[in-house]
Amino acid sequence: MRDADWYWYLINAFIVIIGRLLDILSTRYVSKELKLETNKLARRIGWRGMILMQIPIIVLGSLDIYLAFFIFIWSLFLFANNIMGSWNTKQIGEEQYYKDLKSRLKQTKRWQIILSETSYIFTFTITGIFIIVFLFVFNDFIAIIFISLALICQGLLTTIRSMKYLFDLRKETQKNNNN
Repeated sequence: MRDADWYWYLINAFIVIIGRLLDILSTRYVSKELKLETNKLARRIGWRGMILMQIPIIVLGSLDIYLAFFIFIWSLFLFANNIMGSWNTKQIGEEQYYKDLKSRLKQTKRWQIILSETSYIFTFTITGIFIIVFLFVFNDFIAIIFISLALICQGLLTTIRSMKYLFDLRKETQKNNNN
């Protein structure tokens, strides 16, 4: 029995480590100087501190499969958020992106920022609430399947549409430059 517990501990640790690596490496990819890091603590403690902070997270996540998957999924969301639009940040550079962002924020109304940045509430928070309600209040697995299908479709279609739009725009720009 103890061997089985140790085995699950290692599986849980592996799941958590993969998730945390995705977040840390994608943060490093986009913001080596941490200027674009939204977590103030992470900016203050730097890379060494962030890496050391992973140790208790990995240990804690290793204790339970559900906690391991929670950490993994949340880390996956952080990873996706980090790399979303990273092509632009990498193209102009972290410092220039940071300066441009600060400049544009001075010119933008507060309500426009709030409206723009609340999209994650609609995407994740409300969806999560619906899943919990349908699961625990209504015990309706069919609804959860359809919510999951909507998430899958949104992920796939948004990725395809965004890439198509950007590649079409790139092609149009190259065509205009050749003329």
